[in-house]
Amino acid sequence: MIRCGLVAVSLPLLAFGFGTLPHVKLASRQPSVSALFSEEASADDASSDASTSEEEQAASPPSEDTSDILNSPAFLTRKVEVLQSDIAAMEKEIEEANALYTAGKAEWGTTSLVEQSQLMQERFAEQGAQGKETATVEVAQKILNVLDNYDRAFQSVEAATNEEVEIVDAYKNTYDMILDAFSELNVTKVETVGTEFDYEMHQAMMQMPSDEYEEGIVCQEFAMGWKCGEKLIRPAMVAVAA
Repeated sequence: MIRCGLVAVSLPLLAFGFGTLPHVKLASRQPSVSALFSEEASADDASSDASTSEEEQAASPPSEDTSDILNSPAFLTRKVEVLQSDIAAMEKEIEEANALYTAGKAEWGTTSLVEQSQLMQERFAEQGAQGKETATVEVAQKILNVLDNYDRAFQSVEAATNEEVEIVDAYKNTYDMILDAFSELNVTKVETVGTEFDYEMHQAMMQMPSDEYEEGIVCQEFAMGWKCGEKLIRPAMVAVAA
């Protein structure tokens, strides 16, 4: 008996020849070459897909929800440790600042600091007032020199015509305006006649007997004196009763 592929033919039948055999249809069960290759390719693709899926699963980390990570015990424990460290550092800074404050308070004292601040403010205010007063005195001195020249000029002139009268009136109006400006600047006249002679405010030009005033009282004024507040601009020239 000879086997060819999957079909078996007995030797006695072969002895009669193929021509005497009835027509027998041989059914071949052997798969074709292309089918074999197709099956092998499909198997290889399936194996490749399976290995690729395994590699991807091995390479990619397991997916976890972000909220689960933030609420995990390890993360929360670490967060508490960081906060405790920050609180400890802040408490240390506060302690150092309190130590400096206590040392400064012991050295200077709170009351002393407040008093020193008030004294500085008063000193600055006083210096500002003194500076303003000094500037006012300088300006007043220059203006008074001009007024003195006008006074001497108009004392020697008598208004005879209407034109001269108008000039004198204009001068008097200007003079009054200057006095008003002096008053706004706290520039005032020095009191003379009827007051006791003051060596700081008066300049004695002479002594003269007086029936009206007692000895040591100013009885006559020769030139006006001026002062700014309590600061003398120029003394008044006077006569003192003897």
